[in-house]
Amino acid sequence: MAFPHYTLIIPHYQQPLLLERLLGTVPVREDLQVVVVDDGSSAEIVAGLEILQEKFLAVEFLFMPRNRGGGAARNEGLKMAKGNYVLFADADDYFFTETLNTLLDRYADQTVADMVFFNARSIDDETGAPSGRADRLNWIMAQSEQEREQLLRYLHSEPWCKLIRREVIVENAIHFDATPILNDVRFSYLAGFHALRVQVDDSVCYCVCNRQHSVGKKEMMKAQKKAYTHVMVQANQFFKQQGLPYRYKRVYRPLVFSLLRWQWKEVRACATELYHGGESVWSILLNVCLYPCWLLQWVLRKRRYRQARLTP
Repeated sequence: MAFPHYTLIIPHYQQPLLLERLLGTVPVREDLQVVVVDDGSSAEIVAGLEILQEKFLAVEFLFMPRNRGGGAARNEGLKMAKGNYVLFADADDYFFTETLNTLLDRYADQTVADMVFFNARSIDDETGAPSGRADRLNWIMAQSEQEREQLLRYLHSEPWCKLIRREVIVENAIHFDATPILNDVRFSYLAGFHALRVQVDDSVCYCVCNRQHSVGKKEMMKAQKKAYTHVMVQANQFFKQQGLPYRYKRVYRPLVFSLLRWQWKEVRACATELYHGGESVWSILLNVCLYPCWLLQWVLRKRRYRQARLTP
């Protein structure tokens, strides 16, 4: 497979059974390079992955010597990528094989689009019931053609459900952040910004699994709160500089919840990030006071998203 058309990059850490499930749903194709980057799993887990290597001979495995986070793992995967297009999957999710095969066939002979977005469903991994992790994407996909293209470019911050032309990534030096949380946000809006030609495909190719003990379910620690605020501040600064009508109001979330818990060190760290991002003390205080209103708006948005949820 000297010149694959696609490269699938999968970061992995301590989840060999879920990774095996995912790899079992990836179609075996000559034009598809599959790269698994293990992010410093334990020796016992690595031994299990070596068994997986024997089962999935077409998959390329890279073993990182220490745990550096999902962003770093994806960056290492990008260094190994050979395909014209890159797509990503999380190790605890999976594909709908036949639909993905059809999608890859559809774009196998073209390099015109810089990005192709496709749709997903979400389930609870324990119960199999529909989950809400893909609700916002489903809602965006249901909007008008022009509106959904812009929303997908800038507000679909997850790396999955996208085919990205690798030249866009390389030529613009786009990479994932080495942050303990939200390492994919900056990558996503920069890729969307630099993609000149975008196509939206309604195919439902991906299943996002909701797990009780996933990273997103854990309470943020101090370093994560600071990183969360920093990433959101950067995004809002970018939107403002480019004249885009978007703003992440959840930038205040770590600060507000730290205040409610009297976690003063976290409050100071988050407020400092906001201040260095160009906000005045009075602006920060005002927005903290307004946060309950925005939280109500978020609840109403979640209800609209839920109405657009795709179910089997």
